[in-house]
Amino acid sequence: MDSSDRRLLGASPLHRAVWGRAVPLELFDAEEPRATPAVQEIAAAAQAAVEQRVTDGTVYGPDGTISTELIADLAGVGFWGLRAVPEYGGSGASFSTYLPILRHLAVADPWVGVLASLQAGIGPVTTLNTFATAEQKQRLLTPLASGSRLGIFATTEPATASDLRAIRTHAVRSGDLLHLTGEKLMITNAAPARTGCVLCRVDGDLRMLVVELPDVEDDHFQLVRLGVRAFRHVAHRALVFHELPVPADNLLDAPGLVVTYHALNHGRIAVCAGAAGLLRRMTGSLIPWVRTRATFGAPIGTRELVQRRLGRMAARIVGCDGVALWAAGLLDNGYRGELEAVVAKVFGSEMLKEAAVDLMLKTHGGRAFLDGNMFADDVYDMLAPTVFEGENEILTLGFFQALSREHAAFLAPVGDVIGRAPHRDPVHLWQARGAVAPYARWLAPRQLRATVPLGAVPMDLDDQTSFAAQLLHLSALEIDAALRHHGAGLADRQTVGLELAQRVMYAAAMLVLARYGRALTDPLARQAAACMAAELGQRVTRQRPTPAYNRQITQLGLGVAEDRFDLVRDAPHDEPIMPQRLLGAEAPRTTS
Repeated sequence: MDSSDRRLLGASPLHRAVWGRAVPLELFDAEEPRATPAVQEIAAAAQAAVEQRVTDGTVYGPDGTISTELIADLAGVGFWGLRAVPEYGGSGASFSTYLPILRHLAVADPWVGVLASLQAGIGPVTTLNTFATAEQKQRLLTPLASGSRLGIFATTEPATASDLRAIRTHAVRSGDLLHLTGEKLMITNAAPARTGCVLCRVDGDLRMLVVELPDVEDDHFQLVRLGVRAFRHVAHRALVFHELPVPADNLLDAPGLVVTYHALNHGRIAVCAGAAGLLRRMTGSLIPWVRTRATFGAPIGTRELVQRRLGRMAARIVGCDGVALWAAGLLDNGYRGELEAVVAKVFGSEMLKEAAVDLMLKTHGGRAFLDGNMFADDVYDMLAPTVFEGENEILTLGFFQALSREHAAFLAPVGDVIGRAPHRDPVHLWQARGAVAPYARWLAPRQLRATVPLGAVPMDLDDQTSFAAQLLHLSALEIDAALRHHGAGLADRQTVGLELAQRVMYAAAMLVLARYGRALTDPLARQAAACMAAELGQRVTRQRPTPAYNRQITQLGLGVAEDRFDLVRDAPHDEPIMPQRLLGAEAPRTTS
């Protein structure tokens, strides 16, 4: 397929899997590409710099945000330019290569991972790589690659977030300048001397303007400090512009929404990779606790219920790894990736939320709320991804509209025929055969396949691949039936669209993980992929867990409890938090 054709929605692997005659299985593969030696060297140096600051207790400055010293350390090893094209001081790392680096940093410190995404995920490095002219790259990308400036992304406003067409911030031309006026809300990492991609109206059209924020606040530019609990180690501020002069040459020559969604696609996939890192930290923090806490004479890590929770944690780690790499690979290969990026963001953030509330909290019990416990300290950060970069249910509705748009147009003539009761008018039925015949040719083979029962959700990865592909095929019939039943009114039946879209997302993630698991060599990681895929299949089909699933998920959890799951070996294993004295007796404390 030509690279330009891959930008079309119909070229999306997920779109083709639902509406095409066959599921393109190879386009659901995920793999972790090998970075160049130069990129590996920078990544190792960056990891060492962060870990040293963690050890020294100097990751954060006096205000509690990432310290300027650590930012300078990372600049010194070339980290901030990893994704920038080499001609302008970068290392040219692909997005697929960058994500594991971001994930590893998130294990050491999640908020450094957030900064990494703001720089070269959703941030201006990715945007300038793709949409800037050579002159713009020289002026604007080079300082970002050197780390002398860090990036931000500014679309959200006090009156709008998801509805980008309601943007009010605007820029008025005056000679070689654009005078920018408006407000941007909840902008992560906003500070003086940052470089931001600001979505605004220019000559009435939505455009992306690259703004180099002044070094100090003045009458044209102010920052409003916000008391945001989530991502507390990265500043969240509002930006206020009042006729701020910006060079007109900083305006990107592409439609604003095209640039915005390109950035959002990268940012949403980065959310999934960040979730994989944070899940590793969460799981690592549980291991000493389940080996220390005893009930009725045995550590809780020997109990089936706790092992099941740990197994589900491990499954979510591998799940986020695989889904993020799959979606990133599509962007690297020129695909639009809009549907797949939404799947990655929603999947990663929902898995993180479930792990926090259903698995981590319940395993710690009431001690989860003690100061120093990871849940108590970081719960806002675990939940925030479900609403940052698009609230999940709103994103899912947008996903459904995009997925069903072409079929709705295809179905419209058929609906017109049905609406005019052709069975009472043979002449009209004959005249309408041109509309009905293509639909009948589309429908018949799918109905035939739907007569084959799915059976129980399998645990074998090859069988899961076939099962998930069949689920995606069947989802076309479900969406088709809803479109025929509700017609244009389906747009207002949000609960119907939401449920149908969630089923497609789960089936797509199941297919990715079944394929991803086949490529893994570590037995426990393969088992985790199979367990995650099976859980997703159970959600789509509303089946109860099978005995085979229950057996494998508890075996997986036992491996985690015994610290045999290699994916969390490098994660911090926190000392269990307990009160120093309780009822006059010393509370037991252990070290990992």
